[in-house]
Amino acid sequence: MPHQPRAVLIVTGAWHVSGHYHKLVAAIEARGFRTICETLPTNNNVVPPNTTLQDDVDFIRSIVAKETASGTHLTVLAHSWGGMISSSALADFAVPRGSTQGGVTDLIFMCAFVPREGESLYGVSGKQPPYLVDENNIMVCRDPLKRFYNDLEPEEAAWAESLRVAHGTVAQNTPLSVEKVAWRTIPLSYIFCENDEAVPLSLQKMMVGRVESDGISVKQYSLAASHSPFLSMPDKVADIVEEVMNRVSE
Repeated sequence: MPHQPRAVLIVTGAWHVSGHYHKLVAAIEARGFRTICETLPTNNNVVPPNTTLQDDVDFIRSIVAKETASGTHLTVLAHSWGGMISSSALADFAVPRGSTQGGVTDLIFMCAFVPREGESLYGVSGKQPPYLVDENNIMVCRDPLKRFYNDLEPEEAAWAESLRVAHGTVAQNTPLSVEKVAWRTIPLSYIFCENDEAVPLSLQKMMVGRVESDGISVKQYSLAASHSPFLSMPDKVADIVEEVMNRVSE
C-alpha cells in the first residue's frame, strides 16, 4: 500500500453540478477514500456564458496542484465532458504509484470523451449530435430525460433534470491546446455505459480503440447503465474506483 494519502477527484460532465454526484461521492467515501467534487466554471449557469474550456482546465489544475503540494496521490474520475478537461489539464501531474511525491496516479473515464491533442468535443465525435441545438450560444439538449437519465426512477430523473444548468456552445467547440493529453502519461481505465443515449456505446468504444491504436493499454469495465451511473449505479462505480485504486502496479 502506498504511504502517500490518497483521494478521488471527480471531474463532472457538462450541464451537471457537484450535487448530481452526491450518491457516488458517498459511495466512494464509504470505501475509505476522501472524494473531491466541485462544480466546473462552465457549469455556473450564467447566460450568456462567461466561461471557457480553459477556465475549467485552470480550475481543475488548481485543485490538483493543491493536492499535489500536500503529497496526495489522486485518482481522477472523469464523466463525459470531464474527459475533455482531464485530458487537457493533467499530463504534467503524472506520478507513479510508488512515488513519494503527490500527483495523479490513475485516470478513470466514465462514458467520457477521450480527445487527442488539438481536438474539440465535436472533433472527437465527428459531428454535433442532432439532439443538441445551439440557442444563443447555449447548447440545449432535447429530451434530456431520455439522453441522460433513462435508467432512473421518474422522481429521481425529474430531480436531476431540475438541477441541470446551462452549458455554452463555444466551450464544446474549443479544441485542446496542450502538447500532450493526460492519458498518454497516466494509466487509463474506461467504464463503458452500455445504455448511454448521450454518448453512445459505439462512440465510447471508438474512442478507446483510438487510444489503444496509439499503443496505450486501457483497462476496461462495462455497466448496463445510462449516461448517469453516478445516480443509477453509484455502488458499482465505486467498486470499480476501489479496484483501480487497489490494483497492484505492474
